[in-house]
Amino acid sequence: MAVRHHIKVLVIDDDPAICKTVGTLLEEHGYAPRTHTNPEDAIDSAKKESFQIALVDLRMPVMEGVDVVEKLKEIDDRTSCIVMTAYPDLDSATETMRRGSCDYITKPFKKEDLVAAVDRACQKMGIIYTNEHELNRLIGQRIRQQRLSRNLTLRQLSDRTDLTTSQLSQVELGKNAASIWALARISNSFGLQVSELLKGL
Repeated sequence: MAVRHHIKVLVIDDDPAICKTVGTLLEEHGYAPRTHTNPEDAIDSAKKESFQIALVDLRMPVMEGVDVVEKLKEIDDRTSCIVMTAYPDLDSATETMRRGSCDYITKPFKKEDLVAAVDRACQKMGIIYTNEHELNRLIGQRIRQQRLSRNLTLRQLSDRTDLTTSQLSQVELGKNAASIWALARISNSFGLQVSELLKGL
């Protein structure tokens, strides 16, 4: 399971209903949203605490979304800004990208599309990570698949790695985390680099 509770998302839209909907949706997916209907208040928030992601409405009466994006990037250029708009066109998309946004989604949007856009930005930044227990399970599953594909018993893998069959069994079941040393021995016994063994996890 992906861990997102540490990822703060600034949501800026002059429509309170959209702020509430987006905020609730992000919370349901594990994010920590902060919503603002006034872009100036949102910019003040960004000065006081850091946000990894900002969802910014393009057209607002107080301040244009492209200007908000520019100000947020001035405060912290690591913030990934995603622009939301009900009036999509090539010029505005180009301008928002030029001013620092990383993505552009049109309203009305499907909930899954919005979450996917936020997930993409987070993955690009490398800030979504897998829950420790789930990661141990996935690593164990990968090791077992590699072992079985080579027709190796636990005893044979034990002989190759200098790990006991009990240690290997616990790792395969995801009950114990394998040390880097153990992962290096196991991957070497399969003729793989550790990075190849763990790729995509």
